[in-house]
Amino acid sequence: MPLSLEALDLSLASPTQTLASLRFLVLSYLAELEQRLSNFESPDFEVWKAMGELTIEDARQWARTALEMLEGIRADVCSHLPELHFAELSVETFKSHIPDLLDASGLNEVCIHLPEMPHLLDIPDVRTRISNMRHKFDDVRSRFIDLDFKKPLHYIPTLSSRLDNLHSHLASLALPSRFEIATLASSALVSDLLEALSSSELVTDILSASPKEFVEETEDMIHKAANDVANAVKHSLQGVRLLQYSELPEQWQNNPFVTYGYRFIPLEKWPLIFLSLFALHNETLNIHTHLIPFLLWGLNSIPFTNSTSIVDIPERLFMFFALLCLFASAVWHTMSGCADGKSMDLCARIDYVGIGWLISASVGTVVYYGYTCHPGLGQVFLLFCFLTGLAGNVFPFMDWFNRPEYRNLRVLFFLSLAFSAIAPLAGLVVIHSWREMFTYIGPIVPSLASYLIGLAFYVMHFPERILPRRIQHKLDCIGGSSHCIWHCFIVLAVSQHRTAMASLRTGLQCLASP
Repeated sequence: MPLSLEALDLSLASPTQTLASLRFLVLSYLAELEQRLSNFESPDFEVWKAMGELTIEDARQWARTALEMLEGIRADVCSHLPELHFAELSVETFKSHIPDLLDASGLNEVCIHLPEMPHLLDIPDVRTRISNMRHKFDDVRSRFIDLDFKKPLHYIPTLSSRLDNLHSHLASLALPSRFEIATLASSALVSDLLEALSSSELVTDILSASPKEFVEETEDMIHKAANDVANAVKHSLQGVRLLQYSELPEQWQNNPFVTYGYRFIPLEKWPLIFLSLFALHNETLNIHTHLIPFLLWGLNSIPFTNSTSIVDIPERLFMFFALLCLFASAVWHTMSGCADGKSMDLCARIDYVGIGWLISASVGTVVYYGYTCHPGLGQVFLLFCFLTGLAGNVFPFMDWFNRPEYRNLRVLFFLSLAFSAIAPLAGLVVIHSWREMFTYIGPIVPSLASYLIGLAFYVMHFPERILPRRIQHKLDCIGGSSHCIWHCFIVLAVSQHRTAMASLRTGLQCLASP
């Protein structure tokens, strides 16, 4: 009995460890019981014949039923009670809860510590200690507050009931001493312990307090985030002063190598956000490297400003999505200085949408001109490009997508959109040849190289990660970082791709029909 009480010593264990210890104790009992019941599958049952009351088949059926009940209890225990996390509990601490159990060479030795069933009721100390368990629970009431789940506690009465049913089934058959199930005593002991736990006022308190504690914990996190934002707004003098990287709330921290020049402007002061377009900070160049090309190309695409140009639908669509990408990028880098997390996060995700459509439109132009001789197959690949563009609409709005820790996954996602061009290019190889395919895509190689070079600067945070702090501080005042370099290469790549489309229009020579 002392062994079991120590296994559930709540004064030393945390609530999670207590439930884990209970799980260990129950599973240990079930394992030993299973081993003994499995003996009934052996053919050595002459003693049953001598008794003349039950057949061997009756005994085996009794054992199979008990094993089925046992397996069901084990599955539920594994599902409802937590495991003991050794990362959070040292071996010494665990031994302090179950000292003799871990020193035992096997479960047979554990049974030595447990009273036999025929003598259980003759030990007054058993009932005394069980009745005193409520005092143990009361002494550690505060330790149960850290439980943020109800599932294990709701399961305790069910576990107690199922163990009682198993106990009743085992007791329904009179066993000869040779096949006696010695661990029935431990079953009664575990059931009593569970009954004491389920009847304790502490369980009721936990079940009613857990949601409150969970809400309070959530509220604490929200309050902390709100306090971080409020402090940052205070340090920025309501959006007037530029902040250091360390002064930003965690959600606004993206590039640790850019340490200065951050705006933090409350959303209600939106005129300041707009006026920051014309101020110096660490997003100035990021904004204008895309805003200026957007304005120039946008004005040039208006019919009355360029009435002599020949309208080419694929080129118009490509430039539309390119302008969408540039505009979304300019908006995001303007709103990155907004102190409203939801607004900032939304603009970041819209920026990703623009990137996805630019990539899909670039691949689409290659498909459109390359399959002029096979329009049916070309339409299939154009549909594929459209679907990749839709993927670029869906994935950015998944909760995980904009988290800093998934930065590399975002890069891989957009690279996968670009690599979708492999399928239509492989089709061109089958229809024509490797040589013709490479000759056809040759004009877009410079734009592809520009995309990749710019992306390399962005991924490696170069050159801000190697520049002296004094120089980097000056560059932070205008936004001279790897992100700005990446923007420049994107603009160059768009221009190169647009120029290359003049060569793509000639397409590939159509094969003569046989």
